[in-house]
Amino acid sequence: MKYVASCSFGKDSLAMLIKIKELGLPLDEVIYCEIMFDENISGETPKMFSFIQKAEKILKEKFNIEVKHLRGISFKEQFYKIKQKGNHIGDNYGFPYVIGSWCNSRLKIEPIRRYFRENKNVIQYVGIAYDEPKRYERLDHTTHICPLYDLKITEKEAMEICKKYDLVSPIYKTSFRGGCWFCPKQSLGQLRWLYREHRDLWNILKSMEKDSHNTFRPNQTLEQLENRFKNEAEQTNIYDYIGE
Repeated sequence: MKYVASCSFGKDSLAMLIKIKELGLPLDEVIYCEIMFDENISGETPKMFSFIQKAEKILKEKFNIEVKHLRGISFKEQFYKIKQKGNHIGDNYGFPYVIGSWCNSRLKIEPIRRYFRENKNVIQYVGIAYDEPKRYERLDHTTHICPLYDLKITEKEAMEICKKYDLVSPIYKTSFRGGCWFCPKQSLGQLRWLYREHRDLWNILKSMEKDSHNTFRPNQTLEQLENRFKNEAEQTNIYDYIGE
């Protein structure tokens, strides 16, 4: 039997790894699905990418944990892949739809499934806290173990465990969500943050608009969103000036 832990580098999965080591539970491998924009650019936001590198060093030094990175096809490669069936045959895939998007299945689920096809007789550790009973109930408990839930550790307590080892992800220090920076399901506020804080990444997506048969968001292009954000910034400057 092989014991494998899934790690997203969020508070629950990191707290779970710490407790596994503290309790001396069996652990053969830790896996992280690394979604890539292309072969060189991560799908993680820059701060999160840096945090993951830092977290891996801490896990190695303090707990002798090495994280295996799983990768599937990159976002850009799938974006330009030609459709062979369904709607828009002969076109490239373009931006994922908000409903029925291809990105989660192609970039994340497929490499994870491939890993478990290649590794049989696996018991998987999952970072589900005690205050997530619905998630816990949906699992197959013959093949999954949830140390945090079994120890009655809540999300708040998981955060405290991470703080002890300087393993708190930057996603908990800002309003920005976890997930890929090119996700079309982001809220307007999150896209505004991307435009203002990471104009280089924004411009990469914007340059791809001409090659997509569908808009980035339903009936809304990145160009239109950019114009909206510019207008908002101008209005803010006017109000700041009036208030001085």
